[in-house]
Amino acid sequence: MQILRHHPPHPMPTRQNRVRLGMMHLSPNGLSEQWLLRHLGDRHWDLIAAAVGQEGIAFRDADGAQVYAAFCATSLELPGQARAQLGTCVDIHSTLFQVTPRRLGSLHTLTSAGGDIGTVMMISSFLSHDETGSNRRLLRNDLPGLGVLASAPDRVMGFHDYARGHSRALRQSADFGPRIMSYTPVPALDFNAVGLLYFPTFSRIAEMARPTLGPLCHRDVVYVSNLNPGETIHVHGTGDGPLTLATDDRPLAIVTTGG
Repeated sequence: MQILRHHPPHPMPTRQNRVRLGMMHLSPNGLSEQWLLRHLGDRHWDLIAAAVGQEGIAFRDADGAQVYAAFCATSLELPGQARAQLGTCVDIHSTLFQVTPRRLGSLHTLTSAGGDIGTVMMISSFLSHDETGSNRRLLRNDLPGLGVLASAPDRVMGFHDYARGHSRALRQSADFGPRIMSYTPVPALDFNAVGLLYFPTFSRIAEMARPTLGPLCHRDVVYVSNLNPGETIHVHGTGDGPLTLATDDRPLAIVTTGG
């Protein structure tokens, strides 16, 4: 008779730190979205490194090929932006969870002495370049040594379901709406260390196309593809609805913003 053994999930990797807010952390209306995404993106990757017991975030598969924990979706909910003031401190608590067998999610809570500022959710999957090195040809991969983590809470799972639905609909869409603007990313400014368009750039382009009036309280970004240096991104949208970022022949992301 075969005996089935249950392997409990690994402990949830967590991080907590305090940041005293300076000029690089803030915009005129509260936390700088670009700083926050960059900081928490590295935090998400640091948590993955902790989960596999390695120093640094340079991940490789069993054959030595680079593996990237590429973001599928990010969500900012920052109703307490007014509490983020120059010289004050923000406490950030971050936890990494299992979302699906091939996807991880992190939940980051931000608080200050005056109360809650908000939360950020991030979902990633593991990808690698194929032999061409093109950002258009990214392949799914696995990260050796990564055990099963504790399941994500309902809030993160709900956002994952939302993101999957929007990703599926965007890939099937043939009409992205009228074009608002176009932008050709600058390699030295907009691409990251592994040559991919850096995920905060999508939010920055959306902000360029439709500037937020007042504090940014909510932004969801669902990422479906990447592009190579030299390609141009077109932003499409109508009214106050979601913005679609696309190249000439395929969608890249959908961005939903709330005041």
